[in-house]
Amino acid sequence: LSFVFRQIAGLFSIISIVYLLLERKKRGRTWSDIGFKSKTIATDIKNNWYWIIIVGVIMQFIVVTIAKYSIPGFFEHVKGRIPLMNISQIIPLLIMIVIGTFAEEIVYRGFFQERISWFIKPVYAILLLSVVFGAVHYSAGSFGIVAYDIGTIFFDSIIYGIIYNRTKNIFASWTGHLLADLVGLALLLFYV
Repeated sequence: LSFVFRQIAGLFSIISIVYLLLERKKRGRTWSDIGFKSKTIATDIKNNWYWIIIVGVIMQFIVVTIAKYSIPGFFEHVKGRIPLMNISQIIPLLIMIVIGTFAEEIVYRGFFQERISWFIKPVYAILLLSVVFGAVHYSAGSFGIVAYDIGTIFFDSIIYGIIYNRTKNIFASWTGHLLADLVGLALLLFYV
């Protein structure tokens, strides 16, 4: 539905989160059972720091550097996809990134990846969800720019999925996702 009704795509995330919370209550699952493992955040981040640095910093620099020198129009494309892309609106943008990345991790990792992994191998669940995650971030533009944009999001999503699969902790995958978006934003605002 997020593909068809793009203007209200966030509503579908809210519906998924509400369903997850209602299911938790109905089935008597703990917060930890659905990926909210606050007691192991530090350990899970420590044990996966290299994945978090790869996706949150290294990949962002690689993506931006390649685009800067090889893909004209990429930055305008990405900026067009991001609401409030203005330095004067940095606080609302940061709030949106914090909330948005957390909601995406709940929906894509805690809900869909976890459920799909019940039926297929986790590696296939991660790949399938990464295709969907990339496609949901689609924004019209030239084929090359859109392919590069969605491709980089796809690879980021694979790493978020790996982190979640290793930890079963939404906070750990969210840390990588949040760092990637914050570093990406900083690079867009100050590097290009």
